[in-house]
Amino acid sequence: MNSQKSFYYIALGLFATAVIGSIINSVINYDVVAETFTKLGYPVYLIHILGVFQFIGLVMIIFNKSHWALEWTYAGFFLNYSLGAIAHLAVKDGNGASAVVCIVLLIVTYIQSRKIRNANNELAEFGKPKHAKFV
Repeated sequence: MNSQKSFYYIALGLFATAVIGSIINSVINYDVVAETFTKLGYPVYLIHILGVFQFIGLVMIIFNKSHWALEWTYAGFFLNYSLGAIAHLAVKDGNGASAVVCIVLLIVTYIQSRKIRNANNELAEFGKPKHAKFV
């Protein structure tokens, strides 16, 4: 169990570093990022929206209080990075390797967090109906 937590925190640290680096890069190199977004066919105003939601999503993953919101956070990150990698491949602007690395780190953190929650028996109660059984 302790090795699973260590592996989870290492993967989460790497993922958090990648996300924070992406947000900082969008702020510092705004013109370059805006040019890339235009080349990929995305509107430039998405840079700010993605930055805000990536920060919120990262905070939600780190503090993981609500299982329902956590699942949607992982889904949002997966969709964001998948569409980014596909867009890079579609316009032949690199291979989107950084997005693929983020997807791999995201999947590792997702699987490890589910194992840890399952081991703590938190996942067993998640999703069960909370109504009384009728006899």
